[in-house]
Amino acid sequence: MAQRKPPTTSSASRKTSASSATRKTPAAKAGGTRPPAKKKPGKSIVNQKQTPWGLIATTAVIVIFAVGIVVFAVTQHKDSSSSNPYTQPELADAKAIAGVTYKKEPDHNHVEGVIKYDSTPPVGGNHSQYWADCTGTVYSAPIANENAVHMLEHGAIWITYNAKTLPADQLATLTKLVSGKDGLALSPYPDLKSPISLQAWGYQLFVDKASDSRIQEFISALRYNQKTTPEYGASCSQPTFKTNPSTFGHPLWTPASGGSGATMP
Repeated sequence: MAQRKPPTTSSASRKTSASSATRKTPAAKAGGTRPPAKKKPGKSIVNQKQTPWGLIATTAVIVIFAVGIVVFAVTQHKDSSSSNPYTQPELADAKAIAGVTYKKEPDHNHVEGVIKYDSTPPVGGNHSQYWADCTGTVYSAPIANENAVHMLEHGAIWITYNAKTLPADQLATLTKLVSGKDGLALSPYPDLKSPISLQAWGYQLFVDKASDSRIQEFISALRYNQKTTPEYGASCSQPTFKTNPSTFGHPLWTPASGGSGATMP
């Protein structure tokens, strides 16, 4: 019976080496080089906080637009006020006359019937559609406020007097001053606080004597003055009123005689 040959050294060595290599593999893995550490993410464009220029520009445009609207509105309001003939700034020439008072009178509607005024005699406000004649007319009796105020709107000067306190010679002086002078009218006024008063739209002056130089100054400054007359250029002529005037406290809306007196503007 043949005997087996013992394994050669080289064959045994190869097995041992293989086995050893097999056993070292896990150890090699365990003791091998570690995987590279994860790097922290860098700053991306998305993560960076950017200045919102678009929003800022839009906001600025809106603010500028809003400011523009406000400035325009204020300017328009000022222009409107300055161009309103009923609320003009006080006239310098009138203001320079001692004793003259000025009051803005924005109301100017045609209102029928008796009207309550904020001054006596009135210097403006709502009034009758039918104005008193103011072509240098001298009335012997008091006329209604409502008709007189309308003639002030046309640029007339209304001179009134207290028949109880004004001497006859001074009344004669006033009559001569007014008679036949377009844009003037003279009438007595019940319980007037001074012997004489003068009225223009918004303006008033009280004096004691017909010789007072301020009377002529008032007339020169305000009669038919384009800067103070609300309805500059409107006529002072009203023949039907001149022949049949109203009486105090009883304004006329139309001519008393039924005639065709003008009632506009």
